[in-house]
Amino acid sequence: MSPPGRRHRTPARLRLAVGVALLAVPLLVAVVGPALAGDAAPRGRPFDPGGPFGTDFVGRDVLRQVLLGGRSVVGVALAATALAYLVGVPLGLLAALTRRRWLDELVMRPLDLLLAVPSLILLILLAAAAPRGPATLVGIVAVIGLPEVARISRAAALPLAHGPAMEAMRLYRETWWRRAVGHVVTGSRRVLLADAGVRFIGALYLVATASFLGVGVAPDAADWAVMVDRNRAGLLLQPWSVLVPAALLVALAVGVNLVADRLLADRDAAAGAGAAGDAGSRSGAARDAETRSRAAHRDAPGARVPAARAPLDDGPADAAGPPTPPVDACAVRVVGLDAEVAGRRLLAGVSFTVAAGEVLALVGRSGSGKTTAGRALLGEAGPGVRLTGRVEVAGRPVSPATPPPPGVVGYVPQQPSAALNPVRRIGAVLREVALRHTRPEQRTPGGPPGDATARATVNRRSAVRRAVADVLARVDLPADREFLRRFPHQLSGGQQQRLVVAHALLARARVLVADEPTTGQDSLTRRDVAHELRTLADAGMAVVLLSHDLHLVRAVADRLVVLDAGAVVEAGPAADVLAAPRDERTRRLLAAAPAAPRAAAPAAAPALRVGDLAATYRAGARRRTVLRGVTATVAPGGCLAVVGRSGSGKTTLARCVAGLHPPRGGTVGLGGRPLAGTLDRRTHADLAAVQYVFQDARASFHPHRSVLEQVSRAAVRLRALPPTRARDAARRALGEVGLAADVVARRPDRLSGGELQRAALARALLAEPRVVICDEITSGLDTVSRDRIVALVDRLRRAHGLALVVISHDRDVVARLADHVVVLDAGQVVEAGPASALLTAARHPLTRALLHPSETGTGPVTGPRP
Repeated sequence: MSPPGRRHRTPARLRLAVGVALLAVPLLVAVVGPALAGDAAPRGRPFDPGGPFGTDFVGRDVLRQVLLGGRSVVGVALAATALAYLVGVPLGLLAALTRRRWLDELVMRPLDLLLAVPSLILLILLAAAAPRGPATLVGIVAVIGLPEVARISRAAALPLAHGPAMEAMRLYRETWWRRAVGHVVTGSRRVLLADAGVRFIGALYLVATASFLGVGVAPDAADWAVMVDRNRAGLLLQPWSVLVPAALLVALAVGVNLVADRLLADRDAAAGAGAAGDAGSRSGAARDAETRSRAAHRDAPGARVPAARAPLDDGPADAAGPPTPPVDACAVRVVGLDAEVAGRRLLAGVSFTVAAGEVLALVGRSGSGKTTAGRALLGEAGPGVRLTGRVEVAGRPVSPATPPPPGVVGYVPQQPSAALNPVRRIGAVLREVALRHTRPEQRTPGGPPGDATARATVNRRSAVRRAVADVLARVDLPADREFLRRFPHQLSGGQQQRLVVAHALLARARVLVADEPTTGQDSLTRRDVAHELRTLADAGMAVVLLSHDLHLVRAVADRLVVLDAGAVVEAGPAADVLAAPRDERTRRLLAAAPAAPRAAAPAAAPALRVGDLAATYRAGARRRTVLRGVTATVAPGGCLAVVGRSGSGKTTLARCVAGLHPPRGGTVGLGGRPLAGTLDRRTHADLAAVQYVFQDARASFHPHRSVLEQVSRAAVRLRALPPTRARDAARRALGEVGLAADVVARRPDRLSGGELQRAALARALLAEPRVVICDEITSGLDTVSRDRIVALVDRLRRAHGLALVVISHDRDVVARLADHVVVLDAGQVVEAGPASALLTAARHPLTRALLHPSETGTGPVTGPRP
């Protein structure tokens, strides 16, 4: 067998070589040609075949015209493309970066009007109103391309301009240049690079079209496009006069695209090599958003395409693994699956089978390879990852080159936002998925065909609406028009997760790969997810569950496979493995320290006071209230836990306290004095006093700068330390949370999810805050990593006298950290009090459901399934 990836690299290198050759020839002719053209010879007969390429329609030497004709076409196209980007990119970034809606409208609406006019008509109108010449042609082509450049720049910048990394920089008031250029432009460069190639080709064809119309150049000018147009009449008499300039134009277009594609593929491969250390962790989801999105929406038009595909070969048939069911019973069969990236092994001889109607759970620490194995069932591999082995789904071999047919495999990804189209309303996508998987009604015999077709259309639409409503009810999401018209970013993380589950249910797949489906979910929703997974399995679906949630595993799994460092360390019936694990690594993974409620801290003057807080979100022209009259206090050294169902307003409360979301009413006070409602109006001292640790630690870091550099910026901006002293302070803070100097010198994609959570804590502590807000910082972590993070937070809280606000769905985290608890429901406080009281004797039914799971059946099952 050839070395992994060699057969994949050879065609890629060949395409690059072809692209460079195709691009070099016309560019060389355009640059050097005029110097080689020499003086003009006397004109001969039109379309005379004499000479290398004969003569053109007026008797000029075709070779000389070709040598002279490239500079005008290429020069004008390059100049027009550059001008469109010089103007369009800043306009798009301005519209994306502003938090004032009117400014976005002011910038983009005139460009939309310009974009609505067909380019050919706009070309003719502008040409008629301007003097003829190359400069005019450059300006016309640039104006035509400007609206599209601005819109693409805005679309690429929007997620970066309003994402966690940008908000983290705003928390320590990073400079505008580092935020706009260093973060947004750097993060958008892949999209802009890909668009630049397409835009140049478009400009090239516009210049050619203008030349055909006589705009910008003389009708008999030495120009490749003019040559093609003017010599068409003599194509049969003297074909070289048309074929040579046309071939140069085509070579230029194809060469640009091939080279641009290869550059993008190289960037993806580099990202995959950097991600080797965390390929299976929860946080890796954001890094692989494009490939995950394709897997999650394989059945929807407009799906994103993964940037890299890797060969999957037959592997050893005798690899170790769990017992193999009969061939006809296997919905999934994996034999000897290996995964490697940049010389590092991610999976080593993984084998397992899943029968129809069975739930197989893959468990293991972050980075153990669970996600890599799960994605192999989809025919997907991360950038730069090489797969070998044998994977069969529903009796068909599956590889990145031969993915499973649409509708066979459903996928629920770790990071729900990566699988949701950010520019489409959720109702439209749900109806589209349901329509694709809803069988058309059969026509009743004997009736008119037209009437039957109309009735079938109406019946199918009704069936789609019912299917969407039923699925939304099953995942506990509303089905009203207001909800269906929202965009994914207007949902909470828990709602996004349930929406992705709804997509998989609508697809009616034979195999479901559920990657951390309960991450960030409350106990009631976790119970519903467990029930739904069990129902799907009982209906005959094969379910592959990748999870750190041992409560969920105990509730639904039939068989268990434990991974560690990419290898299977234990496998067997879930009841046996959970009851009596044989391997020490399995015992450590399954062990969970009992969490006893903390005693309330002694009464003290509050460090943080929230009084009658209200908040809203804009929903179109209306505002939706998400917080109503919330009141809470936290003492120095104390911890307030905010719990509630997904979408109850917990994160909005935390963001209002941090200044990331403007409150609609009420006050936020620090040490007896009020804080400004937004970050922009707070002083440096107030910014330093309240710090926020985001749920998705990886998304809160810039992907292209080292962790040490980013953490040190908090000390530079908020403590006015020189860069050298700031880096020393950052090293000490990172060392305090257990991160070595060689680890923090790397970029974020080289750190695991748990390491990045600790780095985020260090960045918050470096500001020397009085209040630290932790938003679901343990969700998606395995039990070992979770316990380490909780112990670290508790130690830091005591050592620094911090007032801690914890947002969590995890009862164990609440019990180990909190001395007071606030329970939210629909934006209102339904119960509040000491943690010891609410964890043992809560009064409100919702509190009991969330914090007394054993009473309602929403928490850990006492034993594994039989």
